[in-house]
Amino acid sequence: MKKKIAALLVCSLAAMSLLAGCGSDETADSASAEAEGEVITAETVLAATDYDIEDYVVLMDDYMNLSVEISSDYEVTDEDVQEYIESYVLTYYPMYVDTDKTTVEDGDIVNIDYVGTMDGEEFDGGSSEDYDLEIGSDTFIDGFEDGLIGAEVGSTIDLNLTFPDDYSTTDLAGQDVVFTVTINSIVEEQTLTYDEMTDEYVESTFGSSYGYTTVDEMVSDITASMEDSYESSKESEIQTEVMAQLEEGCTVTLPDGLLDERITSTISDIKAAAEEDGYEYVDYIYEYYGYEDEDEFSEYVSETLEEQLIQELILEAIVKDQDVSISTSDLADFVESYVEYYGYDDDEAFYEAYGGEEYVQLGYAENRALNLVMEAAEVTVAESSEE
Repeated sequence: MKKKIAALLVCSLAAMSLLAGCGSDETADSASAEAEGEVITAETVLAATDYDIEDYVVLMDDYMNLSVEISSDYEVTDEDVQEYIESYVLTYYPMYVDTDKTTVEDGDIVNIDYVGTMDGEEFDGGSSEDYDLEIGSDTFIDGFEDGLIGAEVGSTIDLNLTFPDDYSTTDLAGQDVVFTVTINSIVEEQTLTYDEMTDEYVESTFGSSYGYTTVDEMVSDITASMEDSYESSKESEIQTEVMAQLEEGCTVTLPDGLLDERITSTISDIKAAAEEDGYEYVDYIYEYYGYEDEDEFSEYVSETLEEQLIQELILEAIVKDQDVSISTSDLADFVESYVEYYGYDDDEAFYEAYGGEEYVQLGYAENRALNLVMEAAEVTVAESSEE
């Protein structure tokens, strides 16, 4: 329920789906669709509506020849990667070096192995090896860190503790447990510079979690991730600018009653979600949307849905004008990705959440139409832009 509402109040399904499709090599011609699966024609897709789109939208003459200026070229440089690693890797993951200290005191950082058991059985998430823990940081439950003060390096001690009654893992909440802890060493932080990183540091810090064994592996993986993120940001900026120009240049008249129907349905869904989660409606809209006044929230919903509806109608008009068809295989891949990402039980649950299979097909076709316009646009980078 919440996913459906979030989609309605943040972006239309068409706008959501284009995030999955932008930057792809898909084309909208029927021949390509036939090669990828059974064709669903523009006429069939538009039959999901009960109006003739040409009666409500007049497309701008040059919508397939837009000029878009973006703020950055979104190229990932070596300097970008270095800055990211210095800010988000080296700052939060320092190297730990052994000291000569032998007795644990408050404020020390100790390297430990520990095993947690309940009723003599090891429980999930209660064990680790080579863990660096700052005594006094309150990282662990009460009694764990204090119980290590005075212990000697090389010793193993048992800590008889009790999890808090409100602990997030319900199976452990209020339960008596034993942590068997081995003190490997007392260490100190050593913050590295980018040039000081070594393969040993990378493997010891990220080997178990990410599989990195060398600096080059980590840098390469971070670079690839940044390139994906930058490309997504670039596509998002182009998309925003294209939609803004389409809204400004096209003439749209809303079909009678359609906006009111959307508003009524959305408010009803939100009230149902509030009840399902045990909230009063006014408390729910404050908790999830930051509105204390119901009338102000209703106005926000109305304005948001009106803009979404205008965007949908423009894209539907392009679907018809460009005769955009979709393939069942591409659509199936899209649905599968959303089912997996949002944790739906199956395709049917996804279709139900987003208004039915016909509406999902329509949204996907709108995505294809928008991709066409974006791919045809001339994109330039602002000369004076600062990345």
